[in-house]
Amino acid sequence: MTSPKVPATRTPLLLVDALAVHVECNLNSRIYPNSVFNGPEISRLAALDRFVRLALEASLDPFIFVQTRRIFIGQVGPTGSMRRVSQPVYVKSATPNFSDPAARELAGLFPDLFFWAMMRDVGDLAMSQLESRLLYSPHIRLLLDVFLSHPVARGGCSIDSQVDCTGRILAELCNDFVAHFRQTMREKKLLRRERHNWEFGSRENVANLNTYLDGLFAQNGSVTVLHLRLSHARERASLISAPVEEQHRDLQALRRSRGIFLDRIRRKPSLFTDAPGSVWSIIPSFEGGYELHITLLFNSVALRRVLEDRGMASAELADAFTDYADQVGAYWVRIATEGRGSYLRGDQSPWLYNRNWVHGEVRADDISRCEKLKEMLGYLALRRALVRLKNEPPGEYFRVSERQLRSPRRSVRGAETRRRSA
Repeated sequence: MTSPKVPATRTPLLLVDALAVHVECNLNSRIYPNSVFNGPEISRLAALDRFVRLALEASLDPFIFVQTRRIFIGQVGPTGSMRRVSQPVYVKSATPNFSDPAARELAGLFPDLFFWAMMRDVGDLAMSQLESRLLYSPHIRLLLDVFLSHPVARGGCSIDSQVDCTGRILAELCNDFVAHFRQTMREKKLLRRERHNWEFGSRENVANLNTYLDGLFAQNGSVTVLHLRLSHARERASLISAPVEEQHRDLQALRRSRGIFLDRIRRKPSLFTDAPGSVWSIIPSFEGGYELHITLLFNSVALRRVLEDRGMASAELADAFTDYADQVGAYWVRIATEGRGSYLRGDQSPWLYNRNWVHGEVRADDISRCEKLKEMLGYLALRRALVRLKNEPPGEYFRVSERQLRSPRRSVRGAETRRRSA
C-alpha cells in the first residue's frame, strides 16, 4: 500500500484526553479480576502536551495581578477599655489572563504540573517503580525536568499563597517558570528534531490508517468491526518485576503468534471472509505484559454468507456475530498459541473499551460512526507517541493489513527459486 503524505503540522498528534485515558487503562489493566489498578496517571500526559504547545503559542503571561483592599476589624485599647477599630490592608492576588485564550488555558493546566511534583514529594515507592519504567516524549521530559528544578515546584497549592519574604505569590513564580521554559525550549536546538523523530512513526501510522479505512469503506460499502485483545499465554512476564530478557522473549512469542494468526486468516476462508481487513497494535500492560489488540474489518455482505455457511444465519447480523466473535477468539487460542493463550472481546469488556468504541456493522454513509471508528483505532496508532517503556525493543508495534490477497505458497517458492537462479 502506498504511504500517504504525512501532514506536517506543529501539533499533528491531537493527544486528546480520551487517548491518554485509553492508554492508562491498558497500561494499568488487571485481567484477573477484570479491573484497572491505581497506577501511573497517564491521562495527565495529554495536559502536559498541551502545556508545552500553549507555552509557545501564548504571547502573554498566564496570570495577571490585582491589589485587593480588605478591611480587618480588631479590638485595641488601654487596660480595662475596649474599642473597635478598622484597618485597611492591601493584598496581592492573581487571576488567569482572560485577554489571551492561550494564556488563560495555560493557567488552568498548572494543577497537572503540581500533581507530578506532589507525587514525587510523597515518595510512593510502588508508584516510583512503575513510573521509572516509562519513557515520555522529549518535550514532556524537558517540561518535567525544568519544572521540577524551578522554585515553582515547591511553591505551595494556592496561586495566591506567599512564597518568600519579599511578598511574591505563587502565581508570580508560575509566570517566571513559563518565561524560563519558553527560553529553554528555544535554546534546545535539537529538540525539534528529537520530537519529530519520536512522533514521525505515529503520524505516519495515523495517515496510513485513515487512508486504509477510507479505501475499505469505498470498496465494501459496509464493514463489520470486531475488536479482540489477545494474549499468547495465560502466564506472562510482568513488566514490573520480570527480568528484561524474559519480557523480550514474551514479546517475541506474541509476535510469532500474531504472524501465525494473520497468515491463517488469509488462508482459511471457511471461518473468515476473503481477505478481511485488520488493524493491530501491540500494547504493554504492567501486570499482563505485552498484548495484541487487533481489529478485524469484514465486508458485511461476505460475513453474512460465512455465517450462513456455518449454520449461524440470523435475522439480525449482530446476534450471529456474537457467537462468531467467540469462534474467532477460540481460533486464536487453538491455532496461534497451541492452547496457551487467551482472548477478550471488545464488546464485552467495558472496563477496557468504553461505550464510545465502535462495534459491529458500520455503513459507509454513516459518517459519524466512520469518523468515530477512525478516532478509536487512531488510539492504537498513537500510543507510542504518548508513552513507551524504557526497555521496549525495536520492531513493529502497529500496522494495517494490505488489501491484496497473499500469493499462493507455491508461487512464492517459485519466485524465490527464480531469484536464486538469476
